Amino acid sequence: MLHAARWLALAGLIALGAAPRAAQADDLPVPRGSRADRELPDTFVSSHGFRETVEAVDKQLAGRGLALEKVGPYRVRGVEIVRWLDDGTRSSPWRAVHVWRADGKTWISFVKRNP
Repeated sequence: MLHAARWLALAGLIALGAAPRAAQADDLPVPRGSRADRELPDTFVSSHGFRETVEAVDKQLAGRGLALEKVGPYRVRGVEIVRWLDDGTRSSPWRAVHVWRADGKTWISFVKRNP
């Protein structure tokens, strides 16, 4: 009985290790200290202001050698937005990256590429 319990525990640990994990701020180009939003997938609340966040994301994308076209900044209905869009080379794991400020918060969103 004890032997079977050990195997079940080991199988559970292996299953947990093999499960795909949600996007983390560590592996995405977001400023240090940003936190994942609980309600929106692949969306983060920045730990910095709008301008600093845009500069940090821009620098990290360029440092990774990702060919994304930067659009903005521009303002629509009181929301400031900067977008980085795929230029068709498929060099990025994302179709788009959005940074926007609304109601005093700066948000970062990643639109995943279809497989």
